[in-house]
Amino acid sequence: MSSDTLYKDILQLIKPQKVRCYAIAKGWQRVPNVNGDIALFKHPQGRFDQLIVPMDESFDDYAKRLQDVVENLAGFESRPVAEVLNDLLTPEADILRYRVASLATGRGSIPLMEGIRLLEGAKRSILAAACSVVNPIAHHARMSRTEAQQLLGACHLGQTERGSYAVSVSCPLRAVEQDQALFPDSEPFTRRTVSALMRSLSRLVTSIEADTVSSVFETHENQPVLSANLCDALLQMQPPEEDSHLDVKVSWAATLKQQDRIPPIVRIRHAYFPIIEDISKKLRPAQAPAASLFVGKIDNLGGEPGADGRMQGEATLSVMYEEQMQLVRVDLSPDDWLTAHIALGLHGIVKFQGILHRGTRVHRITNINQFARVQ
Repeated sequence: MSSDTLYKDILQLIKPQKVRCYAIAKGWQRVPNVNGDIALFKHPQGRFDQLIVPMDESFDDYAKRLQDVVENLAGFESRPVAEVLNDLLTPEADILRYRVASLATGRGSIPLMEGIRLLEGAKRSILAAACSVVNPIAHHARMSRTEAQQLLGACHLGQTERGSYAVSVSCPLRAVEQDQALFPDSEPFTRRTVSALMRSLSRLVTSIEADTVSSVFETHENQPVLSANLCDALLQMQPPEEDSHLDVKVSWAATLKQQDRIPPIVRIRHAYFPIIEDISKKLRPAQAPAASLFVGKIDNLGGEPGADGRMQGEATLSVMYEEQMQLVRVDLSPDDWLTAHIALGLHGIVKFQGILHRGTRVHRITNINQFARVQ
């Protein structure tokens, strides 16, 4: 199948009603008393710009006409055609785009582990914002709120974009149905979550760029409460190159007008991440280090012979911590290293106690004891 045929098939999926709703939501005005086969729109800010929307998808040239509409919309909005097309395919969803831009991502690809971290960070940022909508506090010990999990379960992953590496997450407005049942006139939980996410990111970046970082720890009536969980999600998505940045961008659902003035895109530069890491630490409640029980899978087992000739050294594991899979490193004694080596030859699952020390992407666990294979 050629790309043109595929493009035509995708356009054929878009209903005329969805296009008209999208156009009206974006400020286009329908011209009255026009031939019933088309809907003609003009924009008050453009003297010569018009949209000619076919009224029936059974027309032989429906896809061609709709292609002209999509390209005109993209040109008027100064956005890629693919973005507008995706928005038209999901008109009842707010779409979040997480984009990593650097010299290494120019071909639209990214190292596998960085891509996995980007997806995990996107997931955690949505969860953190959703939990803050329900309970606006600086640190969520658990992000298992029912509404947050319902929203996350309804989200869909979109396509990447060229010139960078980006993933889009479609967040359906009706993901949490009790909103409409109990409060039919209230803003959907999805919209409140996406708005809270973008406002929180904007507050964070604005404070960094204005050298007023201390202000993020203050409570203001019209400002969202910044959480350590959101900061951790951003750290998960941190691009490694010095000349790189992370963009978080939103496209609002065409079926629900966005009332507040919220920036549609927030750019987080590479130099901001050490500051975000420091903010995250300060937002967490002060606690004395305490040992916890960990269960995890050994990803890599390094090491070298010690003075007695027995192997010892560092291992990298994936462990469950705060309801998320975390990458950690541990230093193993000769006895623990042997246990890890035997476990790695089987299923690689071990359990142990230790104290977790947070890092940017990879954490470290010290004071290892009771290291054992999970039978």
